[in-house]
Amino acid sequence: MMNKVIEVKNLTKSFKLFHSNKDRLINIIPFINKKFDVHTSLNNISFDVKKGEFVSIIGKNGSGKSTLLKILCGVLQKTSGEYIVNGSIVSLLELGTGFNPELSGRDNIIVSSKTMNFDINYIYSKMSEIEAFADLEEYFDMPIKTYSSGMYVRLAMSLFLHLNPDIFIIDEALSVGDIFFQQKCFSKIEEMRKNGVAFLFVSHDINTVLNMSDRVLLLDHSKQIYFGDKHEACKLYYDSDKKVLIPENESDEIKEKIEVSIENNILNGKKQIIHRKGATLDSLQIVDEFGNHTMQVEMTKSLKFIIGYKVDEILDNPAIAISFYNNKNMLITTIVYDLVVDKRFIEVAIPFMLEAGEYTFNLTIAQKVKNRGVSHQEYTNVGPISVTFDFNSNEPSFYGLVGLDYKINFKD
Repeated sequence: MMNKVIEVKNLTKSFKLFHSNKDRLINIIPFINKKFDVHTSLNNISFDVKKGEFVSIIGKNGSGKSTLLKILCGVLQKTSGEYIVNGSIVSLLELGTGFNPELSGRDNIIVSSKTMNFDINYIYSKMSEIEAFADLEEYFDMPIKTYSSGMYVRLAMSLFLHLNPDIFIIDEALSVGDIFFQQKCFSKIEEMRKNGVAFLFVSHDINTVLNMSDRVLLLDHSKQIYFGDKHEACKLYYDSDKKVLIPENESDEIKEKIEVSIENNILNGKKQIIHRKGATLDSLQIVDEFGNHTMQVEMTKSLKFIIGYKVDEILDNPAIAISFYNNKNMLITTIVYDLVVDKRFIEVAIPFMLEAGEYTFNLTIAQKVKNRGVSHQEYTNVGPISVTFDFNSNEPSFYGLVGLDYKINFKD
């Protein structure tokens, strides 16, 4: 059994919120009624990290992820519970903090190492490796005020990835640099893991979480939702519900489909715009090729969109449109499907020939009129859908934003 390097039991962190400076001053005076509110950032959190393990922490903003890391690093004090850290920690909570813009990259590595109390002789022995890893060429010996932002983070990451801790804590720092530098970082992390270094990683990049993690901790509004299998944790991260009314005059088959859609509808809480009456979107389910409800798909695989709708009989040429956007809010594609008026559901299988990453989409029901659409109702910023791919083990079938169908013929 691998040794535990981090063990957290029932950890809670609360903050006192004062309404004025006067209330803050009164708080330090004994035997006087105190006036403050209590905000709990972490509530009864328990998990562990083993030697050589990669554990990720996910959750929406404000769920307590960064607070948890700061407690483990000794920046914040806990309110209750306990935690044990067995070994040295290196943390990337603030990448490149303390770098002096007037000093060169080489000098900043030396000064930062001394400031953070690292073994300076070890750093000197690794300097050539750090320089090669950063790949800054002549800029390595130039003042970092001449660096671009990308060069700055390459220098910081190169330093941290050549340290020799027992535990590495990272807060959203693995997406720095171009794809080639990221690949070097991931390869270095795998090498460190084989040497027994444990990683605790906070990120919103679900694709990276799925590719790198052994186990995942899911937090929501300061509470622990799940700790364990990475696929289950990421599925729970995307789960949501929505209440849908079932008309009494529907057939048993349609009622059963609507009941299933109630349990798995992902439109709950999503922004909707109603332009005009005559057509409505009732529900949306997304399932994989095995019928499992999910918001994740491997690159080139398909997801089935099961859309519940209702269209008035007098409406001509009704249609559904799905528009996909990447993390830069760039429209990737819009696909349009004609609807049948007297049906309640349409099932659309979509192959995701898209590069790995996260995508949101808009779902619209409209009337097609002379090569354009007259929108009746739309949901915006639905998702995200996480397109995953294991680049460490497999060769992708295409490179770039979108994969295209093609045929190959060889001729003499």
